[in-house]
Amino acid sequence: MRVKQIIALILLFISADLYSLDLNYSISEIKVRGNKTTRESIIIRELLFKTGDSIRLSEIGEEVRMSRENLLNTSLFNYVTITYSLTSSQDIAFEIAVEERWYTWPAVMLKYDDRNFSAWLKAGDLSKSKYGVSLQKFNCFGRRETLILILLFGYENQFLLSYKNIALDKSKKNMIGFEYEVSKQDEVIFATQHNEPVTFRYHYRQVFQKMRYQLNYQYRPRIHGTHNFYITYYDYSAADTIVRLNPDFLTRNRTHLECYTLDYIYTLDNRDSKAYPVKGSFYELIADQTLSSPLSKSSFSSSSVVQSYYEYLPLSNRFYYAFGVNLKLSFNSSHSFLYSRSLGYLYDLHGFEYNTIEGEHFVVLKNLIKYNIIKPSIKKINFIPFEKFNKVHYALYFNLFNDLGYVSDRYRTPDNNYVNKLLVSAGAGLDFVTYYDRTLRVEYSINGFGKSGIYLHLTAPLNKE
Repeated sequence: MRVKQIIALILLFISADLYSLDLNYSISEIKVRGNKTTRESIIIRELLFKTGDSIRLSEIGEEVRMSRENLLNTSLFNYVTITYSLTSSQDIAFEIAVEERWYTWPAVMLKYDDRNFSAWLKAGDLSKSKYGVSLQKFNCFGRRETLILILLFGYENQFLLSYKNIALDKSKKNMIGFEYEVSKQDEVIFATQHNEPVTFRYHYRQVFQKMRYQLNYQYRPRIHGTHNFYITYYDYSAADTIVRLNPDFLTRNRTHLECYTLDYIYTLDNRDSKAYPVKGSFYELIADQTLSSPLSKSSFSSSSVVQSYYEYLPLSNRFYYAFGVNLKLSFNSSHSFLYSRSLGYLYDLHGFEYNTIEGEHFVVLKNLIKYNIIKPSIKKINFIPFEKFNKVHYALYFNLFNDLGYVSDRYRTPDNNYVNKLLVSAGAGLDFVTYYDRTLRVEYSINGFGKSGIYLHLTAPLNKE
């Protein structure tokens, strides 16, 4: 019994000693440096701790890691360092050091205008490009507001004015924004035949025009969860030829459609990196209701719900696994090609980059396993004098993937045989990740119909930006 009592006393002393090493500390100060433009309140908003909080020593590492990820995911900073020091037996102080990005981008623009980069390369048509000027001002007035002004010509004449993330309160939980866009095209996708988009082009006049006014209210009560509400007015005009070729392009032989859309978007973002995640999860719910203008001669309505979920799991020091699910349900009062777009636009499948698959409902399942060939590294380029550009971070990943999908469409035509059928693909790729959230992706994939190819992408795989 004496031995057991001695062991019990030793364990008691050890546990008491460990507890004493894990006392609560009061956060006495949070210093921020390096923020020449960004207001300190914007940075403090993303931290999991604030002045006056109590924090255990054992919790600091995780709190610091997650706070750093939150700051990097604002896309305001290239690098973030968080350090701390014990200022007394009861107090702790933190220092946040940030290196800001370049926020003002006046530019002469030349960009491709197609559903994805691989489809644009396949077409080999440089006329499917837009050129013009733009001014993008991120982090306006240091308050994370975004101002965008774009004027483009070429394949599409476009004017866009956007001003978003305008805070309504000091806590920055409530924000508003607005956007105005008018675009005119002399070529437009008006149908899908043999599972590929069909376009009509007229060199002497525009065949499709869109005008859009949008107001946005955002409620962000927590760091990771965001509610967005949009009210948007659309004014579409299609040339008579487009409607003759496809009477359901807008709906019911109409060349003009005015409508209002109410959107609710909820996101819960727990990714370690918004640009190229390898750990965490992302959930998004999009619900929208479109109604034609009360002054329209005939009514039209469209309802849709889209849910997306992505999970990113580290398997070992260099291996990672990810899977994603996209599910869409939609209901239109009458057939509309414009409101029945499914895969090949915002959502896609590997191996089907050249295809468009229209339908009311779809589900997509994706699996991805990747190996980190070159770990995330930082290299300084000495001959570049600007500190916002002379430090480059980069990484290289090899990945294997497998996709499954299904699109349901009651208006299917016999030549579009990808609809109402299980879609399968698999392949391998290389991802080069570098600074300013850029990813260059080279992939080889083959789909269930025996079609294969090498495809290039400028976005991260299995991700929602």
